[in-house]
Amino acid sequence: MKNFILTIIIFTAALPLSAQRFGYVDTDYILENLPSYNDAQQMLKTQTEQWNREIQNRQDHVNKRQADFLNEKVLLTEEQIRKEQGEIDRELREIKQLQEKRYGQDGDLIKLRKSLVKPIQDQVWIAVKEVAEKRNYGFIFDKGSDLIMVYTDPKFDISREVLLQLNPNAIEKPQSGSSNSGKTGTSRTTNSSNNTKKSGAKTNTNKAKTPAREKPANTNTKSLK
Repeated sequence: MKNFILTIIIFTAALPLSAQRFGYVDTDYILENLPSYNDAQQMLKTQTEQWNREIQNRQDHVNKRQADFLNEKVLLTEEQIRKEQGEIDRELREIKQLQEKRYGQDGDLIKLRKSLVKPIQDQVWIAVKEVAEKRNYGFIFDKGSDLIMVYTDPKFDISREVLLQLNPNAIEKPQSGSSNSGKTGTSRTTNSSNNTKKSGAKTNTNKAKTPAREKPANTNTKSLK
């Protein structure tokens, strides 16, 4: 419902501006093809694994201590039982606090992700703005956002152009659902064009249209956007 209302607002505001041109960009595709973003994702993964080991080691230690305590409890005095149980409870609280510190709403993982990924996202938006201004687009939609795009014409996709603006030597990764996904309309229709030419027929690749790609399931990290 929120996306629907947003769409209505955008198009209502644009109605008097019939001369405005529209385009779209897939930020997921761009980020996946930026080495700096992949490096940031790897750093996040490495750090997360280190924090997980730290928490797991402490949990294993307290589990063993608790098991030993239960086995020896019948041999301890009431004072020793209270003291040992208090120490175990303290360790359990510390583990819970550590988990919150690492993975809480304002925890270390969120802060690290912001410090690593936000500068890259800012670069992407600057590149989008530059390409949009160069092509005289008044509005740019993001296919990687929550905005539902039922249909998109590849000729309005500036994703590859933005990627090359950021990284002229970019080597693209295959996209889910299509090996040519994320490219311009012409490149997406190369195979069909070649097949048609073999039969002697002519085709206009500039008019090729494809349905919008589905947003890939989030991983890690495009929280980052």
